[in-house]
Amino acid sequence: MKFKYYILILLLATIAACKPEIDEFSPSKGGADFTSFLAVGNSLTAGYADGALYLPGQEASLPNILSKQFTFVGGGDFKQPLTVDDFGVGFDGITPVPKLILGPSTDCLGVTSLGPIRAPVAVDLANLQSVAAGGPYNNIAVPGVKTFHFFFDQLAMVNPYYTRFAPDVNTPLINLTAGIDASFFMLWVGANDALGYALAGGAADSLTNPGVFAYAYDNIVKACMVNQPGVYDEAKGVVANIPDILSIPYFSFMSTKIPYNSLVLTAEQAAGLEMLYGLYNYDFTFQEGPNAFVVQNSDGTWGRMTADDHFVMTIPSDSMLCNGMGVANPDTQTPFPIPHKYILDKAEIADIRGHVDQYNAIIYESATLYNLAYVDMAKVLEETATGITVDGIELTSAFVTGNTFSLDGIHLTPIGNAMAAHYFIDAINATYGANIPQVVVTDYSAVQFP
Repeated sequence: MKFKYYILILLLATIAACKPEIDEFSPSKGGADFTSFLAVGNSLTAGYADGALYLPGQEASLPNILSKQFTFVGGGDFKQPLTVDDFGVGFDGITPVPKLILGPSTDCLGVTSLGPIRAPVAVDLANLQSVAAGGPYNNIAVPGVKTFHFFFDQLAMVNPYYTRFAPDVNTPLINLTAGIDASFFMLWVGANDALGYALAGGAADSLTNPGVFAYAYDNIVKACMVNQPGVYDEAKGVVANIPDILSIPYFSFMSTKIPYNSLVLTAEQAAGLEMLYGLYNYDFTFQEGPNAFVVQNSDGTWGRMTADDHFVMTIPSDSMLCNGMGVANPDTQTPFPIPHKYILDKAEIADIRGHVDQYNAIIYESATLYNLAYVDMAKVLEETATGITVDGIELTSAFVTGNTFSLDGIHLTPIGNAMAAHYFIDAINATYGANIPQVVVTDYSAVQFP
């Protein structure tokens, strides 16, 4: 009998010894201090999305998501210059407009489909009123800002997003940055140094000179790091590089919907167009079947679109469907090349990529020089072309359905920002020996369907 009890005790002891061990996650700040977190950058950092700066977008901004994770390792309050409603304010030229939503629209052929439209509400101009009295703010990102804009003493007079929280109309953004006592910062800036030119299809704006970019970026980093006078020692931080333009739906989506050679003609139409263009001294050849569209070149001459050229998202498809844009106006019987502002040609894409490569080299060198965490967001967003899976959710660069990009085709959705936060936290943990818990991306939404 005692022998049986002895065997039973041994068996119970063996079972207890085989119980799986559970490793408890222990958050730690490592060699960084997250007490006072400063976010600096442009629209990607401000929480701009769907073509506007609006309240839910700001609440789901990348730095706000990071700040919530930083609370596990001693992070303090994170204050943003919030807008007043769910529709916010963007701009069509100089006209204030509300955010984009998914809604029905009918084209010139009478076909109705679901796509991005401006919300059918008037902009509440309170979204543009100064909230400077509520500062200082932790998120001082300014939509539209280029690196050299940080040094403009009149920036608050020309950029309404900076006007909202600038201490006064004469304070350069670089001074505001340097004047905030931060223990940790994130900096994601530089995209607009190429984006303005790209958005205009190479027809307006310009690419920032890499030498100017290097000078400006170095001084912005120093302004983020140095606190004098201040409670905290020199701030540590994380920086991110600039995505390739063709990883962004704004520059890639329309060319998947309208191939460069989708001008389909009969033999009679082809012969007639050759005669018409001959009257304008253009020796263009047209053929029965698919033909390349006629486009305006950057120098004002006319040419033919190629497979290496890309439509921008603002191209007016109705003009192509019903008014002959890309071939000839059916009412006036005159050539109607696609205006250059709606196309990025092969040479412009190469020029933009060449500049962005130089900007990114400068950003990487700065991260190395100052021992900062570095996030290769260009690689991350490039990988969304084939898909990234985070927390069981697949994110791709597909417009509307891919989860990553908002309805303006440039800025990230809330879940896209949460995905980006994953990579930022990985970089911070690796660089500073921290153990910041990861974001649960399923807590955040993608494009909202009606």
